Amino acid sequence: MKGFNRFLSAYKSILSVIGSVFFITFCACVLIQIIARNLLPSAPSWTEEAARYTFIYMCAFGCGIAMLKDEFVYVEFLRDKLEEKGLHKLNTVIRFVITIAMIVLSLFILFKAEPSFVFMKFRMVSTAMQIPMQYIYFSQILMFGMLSFSGILRIIMMIRDWNKTPEEIRRERELEEKGEVK
Repeated sequence: MKGFNRFLSAYKSILSVIGSVFFITFCACVLIQIIARNLLPSAPSWTEEAARYTFIYMCAFGCGIAMLKDEFVYVEFLRDKLEEKGLHKLNTVIRFVITIAMIVLSLFILFKAEPSFVFMKFRMVSTAMQIPMQYIYFSQILMFGMLSFSGILRIIMMIRDWNKTPEEIRRERELEEKGEVK
């Protein structure tokens, strides 16, 4: 499991770094847009488009991390009630089923819907920046691919942690966030 944990840590780091680069670029585009609208006679038209596209890619990389950290939005009061009643295993089974459903849905979208949408036969470019839209639409392939892959890794993590108590899992996550990986 040490190799898996190292791979998981490297994978999270790569997604975090790439997502952070897109976040910084997004912030820079918005900042340029705000300054230009307030201080210049006319604002550059490319900033809004660049901000939109960097936001899309930021979300594409962020969803993989959200899946690994189990940070997608869900009915938290149900989880809390189950944990309160000592039904940790039932809660784990529910999260397991939800994760499998997300993987199946992501793979379905990835293989059935996206290829024809992303790899269009005709050339289409963005309005202001003249970027081929295939590069923008490719973010969807990345997102659903990373979501599927991260979901599979999440399933492995859930199986690995099956016999651990919620306190042990919470303690390990805190150590991992501090950089003290076991």
